[in-house]
Amino acid sequence: MMDPQELKKQVRAAKTTAGLRKLLHPLGLDSAWEQHECLKEEGPVSAQLDVFRARILLADAQDFVLQARGQACDGLKLLDGVVLHPLGGKNTFCAIPMDFLPGVVESQAYRAVFSFENLTDPVRQVFRVEKSDADSRNEYQTLSYWEAQEGTLRSIFTIESGSHMGFVNGATEVKVTPVGDAFPRFLQVKESSRDCGSFVDMPSGESVYESSCRDAENEVRMCYRRKSPGAPGSYDKC
Repeated sequence: MMDPQELKKQVRAAKTTAGLRKLLHPLGLDSAWEQHECLKEEGPVSAQLDVFRARILLADAQDFVLQARGQACDGLKLLDGVVLHPLGGKNTFCAIPMDFLPGVVESQAYRAVFSFENLTDPVRQVFRVEKSDADSRNEYQTLSYWEAQEGTLRSIFTIESGSHMGFVNGATEVKVTPVGDAFPRFLQVKESSRDCGSFVDMPSGESVYESSCRDAENEVRMCYRRKSPGAPGSYDKC
């Protein structure tokens, strides 16, 4: 495979969907393109490749983390990624898809940002992924953690929040904080909810709008557990 830094330069220089796909195909980053006819045709594209280093698969080796992002077809957002684990030869890698990225998405409001954290191991890192999207009346947020397990990336914790507008409206907020000095660390979850507005059915059959709001708060600690020694782990309520 091409050196990741050289690939980064060529992705930035690519100006057509065909040229970009040729560069991304060896990484498997063009698989989602099959769902969109315009991406199969020759057309303008603007993209870049972000290159990071992190210890995802093993504690004793740094991996390359590649994120391809850009715009095509006057409205499609490209957002995909892969973890490259180095093998013995020069520029030879095992490629692991980052399934928390959509590949291609039509919503221009969609955002996905990831970072690396030492959550379950003092050396090996996991992905912390924050996603958001919106339409005319709703906003959506998702926070998740992803760990390399058995040669693939698996979600070990996911929590959703958001808001909706209208006569009946509401919002949920979530704050997740890793705590503790030992590994795996706990996840401290602080969550709140507000619901406003409802329709009450009266004895006459009329439906009356009630504008009052209801608030609730909660705090819970999540623990990392395995069902058996060596089995995949995930977070659940302690």
